[in-house]
Amino acid sequence: MSSPARTVLLSLSAALVLGHVAAAEMNMRVFRINDHLLGFYDGRPPQTSVLGQPDNWADRGAFNVGVATYVIYRGDRALVYDTFPKTSEAQWVRDYLTRAGIRHFTVVNSHWHLDHVGGNAVYDDVERIATQKTIEILTAKKSAIEAGTEWGPPAIRPLVVPNIGIAADTDYYVGDVEVELRPVRIHSEDGLVLYLPSDRILLAGDTLEDTVTFITEPEHIVEFYRNLQQLKRWNIDRIFPNHGNPQVIAHGGYRTTLIDATMDYLHRIIVRARDPEHLNGTLEDYVGDSVKNGWVSIWWAYRLAHQNNLTAVSKALRDHTLSEAQLLSVR
Repeated sequence: MSSPARTVLLSLSAALVLGHVAAAEMNMRVFRINDHLLGFYDGRPPQTSVLGQPDNWADRGAFNVGVATYVIYRGDRALVYDTFPKTSEAQWVRDYLTRAGIRHFTVVNSHWHLDHVGGNAVYDDVERIATQKTIEILTAKKSAIEAGTEWGPPAIRPLVVPNIGIAADTDYYVGDVEVELRPVRIHSEDGLVLYLPSDRILLAGDTLEDTVTFITEPEHIVEFYRNLQQLKRWNIDRIFPNHGNPQVIAHGGYRTTLIDATMDYLHRIIVRARDPEHLNGTLEDYVGDSVKNGWVSIWWAYRLAHQNNLTAVSKALRDHTLSEAQLLSVR
């Protein structure tokens, strides 16, 4: 791992000259993680600054919690991991990289959720990799996404679907940098994370978040919990999630205790789901220990996500009763 990341990438300083104007408008931040990995980050505004903000999935949802994407690069080649919620951010990143001498791009989408594929149209001329399941979901939902009815506005129009699907672990090289594309069923059934074996770095997509994971498929929560137990066994040194604290990302990423924090949160939600007081539990009630340990931090925009998580899991476990054996698997 390199020394603490800088918001100015020294080796690409010429590219920054033109980039600052657009970055200030978007609050785009660029983090040098090491000599072949960059992080791009937008959003996570103070709560006091969002009054009157548009009520949509991109502005009030994704950007309030903060959005990161990552680029693995070597020479004139780059692998772009997710493309931001909007084409404006994706275009900013591509322009930045092009000014830095990147000529050949490949995109990898971590999963189908709109805040990860919204900028795909900027890369409609390159190979775009995802799990086969992601391609199936996006293809089925394409009309609704383009109409702005899947998650509501803003519509993603056109939605550019990945054009290469994988179903198993796949090796990929950016120059001499080895990247392992690993499908996982955590957070969503179509997840795809990137592992850099030489650095022991995990680019986690939405499988892990700070403050807490969004539970979008509550019917699979026990399976996701068990798969996090398997993830904990990987030879990981640092973790970079797509939604996290920019200060942590800028200064070397998260330790594997982010996995512990996520597992602890899911565990508490599962075992408390049938408690009549379940829906009254605050974010602090569920993550207080992890915050005290320094594994995650409280960010205001996750309070609504937490309440939605409690409601979704309570309903899922009420409608799909877990057996005693399943409950024991998360104890």
